[in-house]
Amino acid sequence: MLDVAEGMMVERPDSSLVILDGIAIDDIGSRRLRAKYALLLTQAKDKNYIDETDATLINEAVEYYEESDNVRYKFLSHYYHGRILFNKGDYTHAIIAYTQAEELLSKLNDNYLAGLLYSEIGNIYSLFYDYNKWLIAAQQAYDHYSQTDLEYHKAYALHNIGLAYLNLDESEKAEEYINHALQSAVELDDKQLVATCYENLTVLYDMVGDYERCGNIINITQDKANQPTSSGYFSAVANYYAGINDYKRAEVYLNRAWNAATDINDSINMYFQSANTLKLMGQTDKALQYIDKGLHIQKKQLHSAIQQPIVSAQKEYFHNQSKLNSYRLKKNTQIYVSLFVVALLCIVVIVMYARHRVISKDLEISKYMDLATELQHAIQDKEQHISEISKHISMQEEAHTSLIREMHSQVADLFHKQYKLLDRLSNTYYETHGISREKDSIYEQVRIEINKFANDKGTLVQLEKIVNQYKRNAINLVRTEIPNISPRDIKLLCFIYAGFSAKSISIFMGETTGNILTRKYRLRNKISSRNTPNAQIILEEMP
Repeated sequence: MLDVAEGMMVERPDSSLVILDGIAIDDIGSRRLRAKYALLLTQAKDKNYIDETDATLINEAVEYYEESDNVRYKFLSHYYHGRILFNKGDYTHAIIAYTQAEELLSKLNDNYLAGLLYSEIGNIYSLFYDYNKWLIAAQQAYDHYSQTDLEYHKAYALHNIGLAYLNLDESEKAEEYINHALQSAVELDDKQLVATCYENLTVLYDMVGDYERCGNIINITQDKANQPTSSGYFSAVANYYAGINDYKRAEVYLNRAWNAATDINDSINMYFQSANTLKLMGQTDKALQYIDKGLHIQKKQLHSAIQQPIVSAQKEYFHNQSKLNSYRLKKNTQIYVSLFVVALLCIVVIVMYARHRVISKDLEISKYMDLATELQHAIQDKEQHISEISKHISMQEEAHTSLIREMHSQVADLFHKQYKLLDRLSNTYYETHGISREKDSIYEQVRIEINKFANDKGTLVQLEKIVNQYKRNAINLVRTEIPNISPRDIKLLCFIYAGFSAKSISIFMGETTGNILTRKYRLRNKISSRNTPNAQIILEEMP
C-alpha cells in the first residue's frame, strides 16, 4: 500500500492521501515502514495544500533516515521537516532543516527536488527582507528547473526572480523577468500566474510613476475573468486613478485595497500607499495621519523582526559548523593515523629488538650446546679409554689393585662432575613474554458557538439549500460540473456564496486567510476551465 501511494504521489496526490489515511501507524511494527509511512503522509498532506504544523510524525522519519544510506528519503525527510517548521512560523529551525537537505544535493542529483528546496529557502529570505539572498535562491531554483521539462516551475521561478528584483528597486530587471514569466504563463494557459504577473507589473509601473503603462495593464486586467485581487494591486490602481484626477475611482479602489489586506505587512504598506493616494487627492492632513500610523506600526514590526534570530546567519552558521566539523574530522583522522603509524613503528622496533635478543640467545645456547656435545663425546671417549685401561689393569699384578681402585674413584668423580655440567647446560632456557477569567470565558463560548455553526451538518445542509434557492442553484451546478468535488470544497463554496468574508471563513474552517483565498482562486479556475453555460452561472453568482 505504501508503494502504491508513493507511485501516485506526483500525478494523483489526493488519491495517495486517501490510501495513506486508511493505514493506522499503530498497526505498523517495522521501524523502517513506520518511517516511510511518516514521510509519505507528510508529503501527501503538503501536496494537497494541508498546512501541517505538528512535527511529531516527520521527526520519526528524520531520526530513522539520518542513520540510513537512502539519500533521497533522507533529503525528503529534512525538506518536509522544514516545510512543517515553516508552516509553524519557526523560520530559524526551518532554514536549518533546509540546509541539512541542501547538504545532500550533490549526492542526490535531482534538479526537480533541488528547485523545490531553493524556492522554499527563497521564501524564508523574502519574509525577513533579505532580498539579495532571496534573489540568489530564486536564481538557483530556476537554474535547476531549467535542466528539467517542468515548464510551470520554470515560469514561477522566473516570476520570483522578477519579484526579488522589484523589492530591490531594480525596476528594469524586474520588468524583464516578470514579462518573461508572463509570456510563459500565457503559453501554459496558467491564469493564476498571468494574474500575478499583471499584478506585479501594475505595482512596478506605479512605483516608477509610469502611469501610461500602468493604465494599460489595469485596462487589460479589468477585461479578464481572473484579475488580481491583492491589496498591493488595488492600492496601485487607486494611486493610478488619483494620479489622473479620477478621485471617485481612486477612493473605491483604496477601500478595496484595505479590505484585501490579510496581514500586518499588507497593513503597513496600505498606510503608506493610502498616504500617497490621499496626497494626490489633495487630502494632505489625512495623508500625514496615515504616515504617522504606518510609521508607528512599522516600528513595532521592525522591533519584532530584530528580536527574531537572523535566518541567513543561522544558515551560514550551519554551513560553517559543518565545514568545521569536517575539518576537525579530517585533522583528527590525520592525528589518529599518525599515532597509529608511530605506535606501529614502536611495535616493529620492539619486535625487531626482541627478535635480535632471541636470536642472540639462541646463538649463545647453540654455542653452549655444541660445547656440551663435544664434552659428552670427550667423556664417551674417556669412558672407552678407561674401559680399555681397566681391561689392561685387570691383567696386571695384584700388587697394583689399590692403585687401580684409586684411579677408578678419580675417573668416576670426574665423570660425575662433567655429567652435572652437561645437565645444567642442556636445561638452560629463556622466556620473555603483553510557560482575567471573564475574558477567557467569553472567548471560549464564542469559539464553541463558531465551531457548532461551522461543523453542524444540519446547519450546512440548510445553508446549501438557501444558497441553491437564492443563487440560481449554484451548489448543485457545481456538483454537476465537478462530480468528484470534495465535501470540504462544497463547504467552502457554501460560505463564499453566503457572503462570508475570507477572514470569517478562515475561522469557520480552521485555515489561514491566504489558504482560503488560494483555494477559492483554484476553484474559480477549475470551474472557468469547463467553459459551459453552467460554469458561467456559477462564476457570475460567486462574489
